Amino acid sequence: MTTHDTERRALMNPVILLLLTERPGHGYELTQRLGAFGWAEAESAHVYRLLRGMEKCGQISSRWRASASGPARREYEITPAGSMSLSLWFVRLGELHSTLHLFLERYAQLNGPGPADREVRPLSGHPPATGPA
Repeated sequence: MTTHDTERRALMNPVILLLLTERPGHGYELTQRLGAFGWAEAESAHVYRLLRGMEKCGQISSRWRASASGPARREYEITPAGSMSLSLWFVRLGELHSTLHLFLERYAQLNGPGPADREVRPLSGHPPATGPA
C-alpha cells in the first residue's frame, strides 16, 4: 500500500459518516456507495473493520434487518456522536481544502497548469520530484 492509499483511507471515516447521514446502509452497499468518492474498488475487509471500529467508538450503531433477497443483513446508521464527529470533520476538511487550494494555485503559478499525470518539473534549486508512489 502506498502513502497515497493510506492518506485516502484516512478519509473513509468521514465519508462513511456522510453516507450514513444520507441514509442507513449495510456494509456491502456502503462499499458500493464509496465508489462515488473514488474508491471504486474499496476493500470490503477494510470497510467492515472501519465500521466495527466506528461502532465501538459510538459514531454509528447497527441492527440486523431481514432481507427479501437473502439472509438478514447488519444495517448501520449514524448516531448523535457520529453527527458531531462529522461536523468536526467538515471544519477540518474545510481548512485543509483552503490550504490545498492555495498550494495548487501557487504551484500552478510556478509551473503552469497541466494534467496531474504529467512529469513534475523541479523548482530551481530543488531535486526533481518523482510523483506519487
